[in-house]
Parts: sequence; structure tokens; C-alpha cells
Amino acid sequence: MKPESAPTRRGTTFNRTDPDALPRPRPAAPRRRPLAAAPLAAQTPAPVAAVAAPAPKLTAEQEARLTALGKTYTRWFFAGLADSLAGAFDAGMLAKAEGVAGITAMMQQISERAGFPTKVLVEKLTYRNGMPQYWYEAEFSEFANEPVVVRWVMNAEGKVIGSGLNPKSNAPKPDGM
Repeated sequence: MKPESAPTRRGTTFNRTDPDALPRPRPAAPRRRPLAAAPLAAQTPAPVAAVAAPAPKLTAEQEARLTALGKTYTRWFFAGLADSLAGAFDAGMLAKAEGVAGITAMMQQISERAGFPTKVLVEKLTYRNGMPQYWYEAEFSEFANEPVVVRWVMNAEGKVIGSGLNPKSNAPKPDGM
């Protein structure tokens, strides 16, 4: 018969049937990997075919709407709302991300590697390959090297057709920069 174990306060377990047994430490948490090792889907821009036809110049009202959507998508991403975010992806982007399960896995990997945003530095609408792109730049709890940039490339209707999450030095520059 295998002895029962129970957790203690400090992350160790002890043998309930042998009061003289010493606590055994739990295995150490896996080492954090650098953000640059994020999944390929999180680092690549939208496929060329998806951005082949640049959006016509948007009005100030359309830009404000896309900025608000970008903020919402970013909030959903950090809140773990993969179902909601999947509804904002166009069909091609959703397939590339491997559906809700792929989005969830990406959220978990980013959380493990970068932590959570501690200070928002920039939130703006830019353009990438002629398409509107929401740019969110922040400092993160587990990634002190440099700010991290979250990007949502959208079509004029606000559907996500590309995305990226990179250290700022690896983020593709917006058009005109």
C-alpha cells in the first residue's frame, strides 16, 4: 500500500503514515524561457496574401473604432478570453492560430514567459503593410529586458488578420518609420 501524502504550507509534501519522515520538496517550477522563444504564430506577421490589398485611408471615426477594438482584443488576450478573441479573428487567422485551443496555448505561453503587463507605455493605431495595426507596448512582470509589443493587424471591419507579440526590438516597424 502506498503511503498517503499531503501538501504542506511551503510547497513540500510529507508522508502521513510515518511521522518521522522528512518533508520532500516538490519539483522546481520549469525555468522561464525568453520571450523570443514564443510560438511562431505569436511572432509572425499576417501572411502576404492576407494583406495584399491595403485598406483605403480610414476616417478619424474609423481609426477611433479600430483603436477601441484593439484595446478590447488586448484586454481579452490578457484576461484569457480565447473564445471572445477567436470571434474577432477572420477565418484565415483563426485557422493559422489553430482555433480557440491554439489561442489558449499562446496565452498560457506568453503568461509563463513574460508574466503580465505592469506599465502600459504606448497604445496607438499605426499601419503595417498598408493595413491598420493596433500597437500596445508595455513593461511586463517577468520580462525586464525591454518593453513587449502586442500587435493586432485588422481589416477595415475590425477583424484580426494578423497578430504579433515581440520584444520591442524585434517588432516589425509600422509603415513610415
